[in-house]
Amino acid sequence: MTQKRKTIVITGASRGIGAALVNAYAAQGDEVIAVARSRPKTSWPNVQPLAADLATDAGIARLAEVVAARSQGIDTLINNAGIQNQITLTEPVDPATIDAEIALNLSSPIKLTLALMPFLHTQGSTVVNVTSLVALHPKPSAPVYSATKAGLASFTRALRHQMSGKGITVVEAIPPLVATDMTAGRGRGKLTPEDMAAAIVAGVAAGATRVAPGKSKLVLRLNRLLPGLVAGILARE
Repeated sequence: MTQKRKTIVITGASRGIGAALVNAYAAQGDEVIAVARSRPKTSWPNVQPLAADLATDAGIARLAEVVAARSQGIDTLINNAGIQNQITLTEPVDPATIDAEIALNLSSPIKLTLALMPFLHTQGSTVVNVTSLVALHPKPSAPVYSATKAGLASFTRALRHQMSGKGITVVEAIPPLVATDMTAGRGRGKLTPEDMAAAIVAGVAAGATRVAPGKSKLVLRLNRLLPGLVAGILARE
């Protein structure tokens, strides 16, 4: 029996976890729409790269147009795109920087999920939101990033409740420290983007609602017992 080829939409697809997800899904034969602000480079024939700034309504509309043009709909939406700015609140901050971080990290996945909902199959589709351990306790040097990831985690739970019984699985993916440009110069024992991507792919296939590989799993367990300790650890990240 031939396995049905699925269609996967991946945001933040030009590097890091997003690029690794594109390669993982393409390698197993799925159709991938790879979205980033700059057109992602790919050698996979089953990958459709798309340049769209998802921090803007125009970028979200552009992606929705591309998806609408495909008759088969989509099976999985992975909201992975995000930025992290180091912000000291006692110093001057350009409000545009804050607006851009909130738009990409929080407004975009909410609006994009809404825009693509009509194209998700009513049975067996998945929405994956990539959050962070700082959704549990903030990282003081990245207050806006921490706030947006906490908001995205809350949105994920609310969406899961709304999708209950509708055949759409809602997944929260919680990476540990992953070796990407965002984490350059800090931390040790980082997970590779490829390992994080493999965990998401496996979790989606298994119907999981949470994917927390490596140290994330340990931190989540520890947080239930000693939240103050975890808050202190994340504050030093």
